[in-house]
Amino acid sequence: MDAGVTGVVAYNDDIAAAVVGAAVRAGIALPGRLAVVGHDDSPLARLLVPALSSVRVDVAGLGRYAAHRALHALGVEETPPAEPDVRATVVHRETS
Repeated sequence: MDAGVTGVVAYNDDIAAAVVGAAVRAGIALPGRLAVVGHDDSPLARLLVPALSSVRVDVAGLGRYAAHRALHALGVEETPPAEPDVRATVVHRETS
């Protein structure tokens, strides 16, 4: 905070939850003084107090795409897979 940090974007919601917990224990106002955003939009994000903002990506869809691409490369599937939906959505909650 002394270095002027006003936000943290964490690797995933678990790490972001740890940052939120540390900030709350230190008395740092969220999101007034520090904004925190996680990644995965896990159920934890909605349950955390304050509720965690998070980035949502269709990881199941990306997994299906990777599997179809591998099967196509192996000759198991004739049709190449359609391009995946790689859009990321920021889900705004109480920490941003």
